[in-house]
Amino acid sequence: MAIKIVRFLIQSFVLMVSVSACQTVLPASTSLPVGSTVAPPLGYDALCARTPSECVLPISKATNNMVGSLLIQAKSLVIPTWEEGGGDYWQSLTERGPGDCEDFALTLRRSLREVLPEYAGAFRLATAYTETMQYHAVLTIETSQGTVVCDIRFPQCADWKTFPYKWHLREVVGQRNWQDISGEGSQFFASVQSSMP
Repeated sequence: MAIKIVRFLIQSFVLMVSVSACQTVLPASTSLPVGSTVAPPLGYDALCARTPSECVLPISKATNNMVGSLLIQAKSLVIPTWEEGGGDYWQSLTERGPGDCEDFALTLRRSLREVLPEYAGAFRLATAYTETMQYHAVLTIETSQGTVVCDIRFPQCADWKTFPYKWHLREVVGQRNWQDISGEGSQFFASVQSSMP
């Protein structure tokens, strides 16, 4: 009887310890500062050269077709609508409805991240001023061949340099803050591309 009680107490203790280990709570913290864009460490650069899929979305016929079909799907969901009244409601649409540039970018980003979760960090929002100085949002995709932009205003995704924009902000994956790329323009995207194989 005493052995059964000891065994029960040991099993209860092990169960209690394992349950408490699973209930780890992350401490409150602040985000690391973003800082400027620089070339990656040499080891990471070498990793990307050996295994591009670890770092960016590899370009292939299959990924091009997938991005193309998701682009068409996102454009079919977002009915271009100008938001009036000074407010700008950001949303990712799952059903056809009114939206504008950032709604399209968020919708396409969500679709791409669902289909290609291993490359989720390659799909980031960016903002810019258009040729008529309207504030605008797009989706950027880091690929093995450079930064590609998908924009509700244009029929296809294209190299970032082909767009008539003055770049402003870019999403930083996993952070609430964004990176200020204004004034850096081509230097920003050039540094991103230089880190790719």
